[in-house]
Order: sequence, then C-alpha cells, then structure tokens
Amino acid sequence: MLNLMRKHARNWLMKIILGIIIVVFIFYFGSMGDRQRAERIAMIDGKPIVYADFQREYQKLVDVYRQRFGQGVTDEMLKTLNLKQQALDNLINQAVVLKKAEAMNIEVTEEEVKTVILSYPGFQRNGAFDQWTYEQTLRSNKMTPDEFETVQKTMLISMKVEDLIRGGVRVSDQEVHEIYRMQNEKINIDFIQISPKTFTGGIKTAPADLEGFLKAHETQFRIPEQVQIKYLAFMGQDYAAASKVSDADVADYYERHKDQWTKDKKVQPLTEVKDKIAADLRLVKGMYAASDEAKKAHDTIYQEENFDAYSAQKKLTVRTTGLFALNAPPPEFRTMADFGKLVSGLQKNEISRVLQGEKGYYVIMLVDRKVPYLPSLKAIEPEVEKQYRQTEANRLAQTEAGALLARLKKGEGLDAVAREKGLKVKETGLFQPGSAVPALGSSLELTEALFQVSEKKPYPEQAFLVEGNYVIIRFKERGKSSDAEFAAQKDAIAKYLEQQKKNETVKAWIEGSKAALIKEGRLTYTRDFKDL
Repeated sequence: MLNLMRKHARNWLMKIILGIIIVVFIFYFGSMGDRQRAERIAMIDGKPIVYADFQREYQKLVDVYRQRFGQGVTDEMLKTLNLKQQALDNLINQAVVLKKAEAMNIEVTEEEVKTVILSYPGFQRNGAFDQWTYEQTLRSNKMTPDEFETVQKTMLISMKVEDLIRGGVRVSDQEVHEIYRMQNEKINIDFIQISPKTFTGGIKTAPADLEGFLKAHETQFRIPEQVQIKYLAFMGQDYAAASKVSDADVADYYERHKDQWTKDKKVQPLTEVKDKIAADLRLVKGMYAASDEAKKAHDTIYQEENFDAYSAQKKLTVRTTGLFALNAPPPEFRTMADFGKLVSGLQKNEISRVLQGEKGYYVIMLVDRKVPYLPSLKAIEPEVEKQYRQTEANRLAQTEAGALLARLKKGEGLDAVAREKGLKVKETGLFQPGSAVPALGSSLELTEALFQVSEKKPYPEQAFLVEGNYVIIRFKERGKSSDAEFAAQKDAIAKYLEQQKKNETVKAWIEGSKAALIKEGRLTYTRDFKDL
C-alpha cells in the first residue's frame, strides 16, 4: 500500500516543489498514532492539531521524496529539505484553508466525493472500480471508509478554495516579455578584480590586536559543549529474521503492488520477487519488534536505574562514544533533528526517551559532559592570527573596491583607474545571465545586478565578492533578442508565468489568513517546533 501511495503522490510532489500549499491526504502507512501520545501541537478555533498527525504527514513526505528520487536520496539530503517544517506547515495550512472555506460557505457534496473515489486508479481492476480492492486496501492501512471519505472531502474543499483564489490571476504581455528577456538576452561586461591577498603583506599584528580580535569573535573560536554517551541500539534488521511472514501475506502484497515489480517493462512473476517481498515485510515487522524491545528496556532501566545490569542480563551490546560536540553527533544520530537539544537536557547518568532512527531505535545515557569554553590566546594564537589577517585583508579590499567604484560613478574612466592601481580590465564576452559569469564565477547578487545595469547606468550600486575577490563590473552591450523567437515562445512563457503567479497568490493568501488568525488569537502553537 505504501508504494501505491507513493506512485500517485508523484504529481503532488512537483506541486510541493513549486510552492503550492495544498495538503492531499491519501494513505498513511501503518498507525504511528497508536505509538504516540495525542499531544496537541497547535489549536485553531479550539480544534487541536495533534502530534500523531504531524508524524504521519512527515513520514508521507519522506516516502514521497524517496519514491520520486530513488536510492539517490540520502538521509543528509532529506535533512536539508527541512521536511519536518514542511509537514507542520502542511497541517497548519490545511486547517487554515478549511477554516476559511467555512467562512466562504464552500462545500463538497457526497456525489463529488464518490466520483473521486470511483476514479482513483488504486481501487480499480481492469479499468473499473472494485469494491473488494477498495475495502481491502483501506483495511490494510487501518482506515475505515468513513475516515477515507472524510480525507477526500477535505482534499476537495482545499482544491475548491485554491481554484477560487487562482481564478483572478492574470499575466500581462509586458511581464511575459520581461521573463523572455531575462531567459534569452545576452550581456557583455567589463570588470576589474581587487584581491584581498594584495593587502596581506602590509598587515601588522600586535598582541593587543589579536586579543581584541579573539574577544570580538569568541563564538568563532569557542569550543562548544561536548558530551559522552553510552547507548543501546535496537535495529529493525536484527529482529527481522524472527518475524514471520506467510505466503498469503506475500501474495497479497504482490497483487496490490505489481507495478513495482517490473523488468524490461514487464511485470515479474511472483516466483521471482517472492523472497524480496518477504524480506521487506519481515523488516517492517522487525522495526515494530525493535520498537517494542526498546520501550521495554527504557521502562525497566528508568524504574530500576540498572542500565549496565539490564544490558548484561539481556545480552545487549552497550556502545560508548568518545566526547563529541552536540552539533556533530555520531552518524547514527545525525538525522535526528532534536538530538542535540535532547542530550543537552540530560543529567549525568540519566537516560533519554526511546529515540527513533532511520534503521532502528535507541536508548541513550549521558556519561560525561564538558562545558563550552574559550581557549586562551596563547593556546590558539596561530589560528587567531591567521583569521585576523584574512579578515583585515578582506576589509581593506572591500574598502578599496568601494572607493574605486565611487570614482567610476563620478565619471573617471575604468581603464585609467585600473592602470593607476595596477589592475587589468577584462571582458566576459556575450553570455546569458543566470549561471556562472565567464572568467569570474557564481554570485547571486552579481547575477541580479546584470539585469539592472544598462548603457545609461553602466555601474551597479556596489562591488561584489566573487570567488574570493571584490569585483567591479561595467556594462558594455546587450545582444539583440529575436522577435520571431519571442513570438514562438510567448504562449509557453505566459502559461508558465501564470502558473507561478497563481502559486504565489495561493501561498500569500494562506500566509495572510494564517497571520490574521494568529493576531486574533484563533490560531495558537502549543509546542515549540524544535521539540517536534
């Protein structure tokens, strides 16, 4: 069922990437809510949004990204996607949309819900809705028809609200032409570079300078809090072998996920994939068993304060780390967003709650803590001096670049100023803005400035730090755009731009509605995001 959900979530993923804030609930794999307390994380007009729903939404997003991008998605990549924030935003945004829908008298009929369910591919056999498949699929995902129909009704209401907001969005010909120009028009610029390295040799250092620099930048040199822990690991794989999976379980899973098992565009027979399916199902059961064992261990150790004795009795391996910074934990804990905060809150010899990782569950105990401290200048003088020289050289180069740009904007010639300072004027040649600038490199601020300079305004407002050098650019020419090419691309650009404006309009409307509800005291957050 998880893969069925994944398959039909692919198009929704693209909407998420494009910034469409719609919550579409189809299925949730398993019942994580049974394992979490129904803690409130927010309230809207007295109605709670609970932690269990947040966990389900988060897991759904993880599954969607893994299915969409395959094995190339690492845990570190998932962390950078900030999926927990996305999950929370999705739940809050959905609640806001539904609340606004009530005020707008937007409703969905039972017939509309029925039409959606009957047309859903996951419930069809041979192109027609199949009641048995529908009921079996819901049952395997621990959902009742009433619950699923409520989810569909919520989805349809959200879509109606969105369509209403999008309906008034229009795009002008001028906006379309501006996008075309930005995407296709080329530019040629002259530039000079001021390198901080040319100032390094003239920088003198004195003990007082270094002491002052260390004090002003103590966060840069401070050694953060370090901790040492020991822990028990309960890995799903270790319990998978003892998990029993029947042939009927395998066959049922295969029948509902045939599209997953293809080779050369043909569905593989059950005999070829039976072992793989059985292994996957055992691993799922193994994770549940690992969770149960971790909870038993935690409860016993917490009550009896016998971490080592319990471990010896149950023949569990106790792993002990060296000292590590809270922002650089051991690999198995790096995907846990709240790990550092949790460990920081532990007292010596205190155990944590059960922690869930990607492959298993953990119970940890704090062994030792070393408080943060600032080393003396004597202990780190070479590093302080190095950083001082680099910072001072960078400041001098930036000041010089600003002074030269001011002279150029007053009318002095670029070639003359460059000769005076021993700098070389270089030319990029015609190129299309948006990627790296030829002979310079990449800079978002510089790229934005390329669209602002012109023959009438040849210099930007500032110099730019690009690849370690301060750069001053001068507009030279723009390549001529083709009217014929614009005419050929106009409709496609207009369609794309309209879609983007609609997305932004929906997002702005939701954010505005959310802000208003918060201001009125109708929407409140009852848990800090960092605790989720």
